[in-house]
Amino acid sequence: MHIILLGASGRNGSLILQSALKRGYTVTAIIRNPSAFTNTSPNLTLVTGSPTSQHDIETALRSPTPPDAVIVSLGHRRAGTSLFSATAPDCPHDLMESSTKALLSAIKAANLTKQPKLIVNSSQGVGASMTSLSVPLRFIMNYSKALRTGLDDHTNVDALVRESGLPFVLARPCRLTEGPAITIRAWPDDGNGAPGWSAAVSRASVAEWLVDAVEGNDFVGKAPVLTN
Repeated sequence: MHIILLGASGRNGSLILQSALKRGYTVTAIIRNPSAFTNTSPNLTLVTGSPTSQHDIETALRSPTPPDAVIVSLGHRRAGTSLFSATAPDCPHDLMESSTKALLSAIKAANLTKQPKLIVNSSQGVGASMTSLSVPLRFIMNYSKALRTGLDDHTNVDALVRESGLPFVLARPCRLTEGPAITIRAWPDDGNGAPGWSAAVSRASVAEWLVDAVEGNDFVGKAPVLTN
């Protein structure tokens, strides 16, 4: 299996990369500064560029071969360490939406013989899953400008992916934690039945689940809420 990974240098993306390479997959990652990237696996191809550039993504689609799947694990870089810190000044507020538009345009322009599966690291709170959040968390998500910016960007990505006509999986993990990969529970798109305020899922668990989705078909066309 061959994967293109957007966001390979991020906290989630780096774990996704490790999981994919561990399974023997080949991966092409678009990286702004390859010289700062330490992974030297022979199964990894680095393309210098930006996820918002259609040209750079078209290059990745040919390097070395067209992908079976594209995993998107992008997020807003914050100006501080707090969850409520504003988006960093040099990080576009529509980073994820712009990158998805570039990706879809690149796939269309490449005229691939087989359409890749899109697997997106989204977030609980997007779309119908907003109702699965506890009331306090729903209030915070709606009225914190920093969190709302990210949620709006994810929401716009959700719409683009659904309208693309490509096979897709939109993963909506709840509150992310550090720690090892353990069993994930996948709830319906609206998160009905998922734990409320206490819900959490480790980044490593999400990474493994996203790579599982490359070959798995149980969640194609769905947007499950993920918890441990």
